[in-house]
Amino acid sequence: MVSLGHHVTMWRDVGGTIVKCVEPALNLVPSRRVPSTPELTTLARHQRPVILLEGTRRLPDDARESLGRLARWLCAEFPRAVFRSGNAEGTDAVFASAVAAVDSSRLELVIPNVGMGRKRRPPGCRCVSLDELLPDELAHAADVTRQASPASGRLSDYYVRTRGGPSTPASGKGMYLLRDTIKVTGAPSAGLTPADFGVFYVDSAAPSGGGTGHTIRVCQLRELSVSTQRDWAEWAG
Repeated sequence: MVSLGHHVTMWRDVGGTIVKCVEPALNLVPSRRVPSTPELTTLARHQRPVILLEGTRRLPDDARESLGRLARWLCAEFPRAVFRSGNAEGTDAVFASAVAAVDSSRLELVIPNVGMGRKRRPPGCRCVSLDELLPDELAHAADVTRQASPASGRLSDYYVRTRGGPSTPASGKGMYLLRDTIKVTGAPSAGLTPADFGVFYVDSAAPSGGGTGHTIRVCQLRELSVSTQRDWAEWAG
């Protein structure tokens, strides 16, 4: 991946063809937020805030302890909060395990299909897959996906058009992008309310890349506050 000012260039395998995609770069200038910020104060007033906990699959081993500590701190500071993630390896799995150790009923996993990552799912958590969602909800999520990631968002349209048919590399990538969008937007038919705040561990070498970069762009599109490790490293001590 090469940074190009306000955009990043990424190469994707689409149906066996390598294509160049240029997506908007993220604005991840450190905000120096602390727990007394307006965003966190507002969260404390919510009856049932939904907090995203997720990030890169390429999680350094020495970051695992800090992620677990942060998740436990958030569980204690926001006792009515629900924590939502994507059940991927790396950051998602570490966050999910820490939340589940406190109370697995407060953990929501949004997954691309019913078979994804069964062994990683903590007992007692709630799982919602794209298989359960209505066509109109997926079409709306595809629109949001295209707005957040114009170059690769068209893959989500392809997934919606071919849903139920044979899986292809293109439809598979579109499915994962939709999953990431729905984590933010929610899905009424499945009882998923929109997220209220996003906490991420990003790959410092490619913060705008992959599904994590897309999810953060969806948050920014919907004016949802997000924090990366540049912000939250001091929260839990």
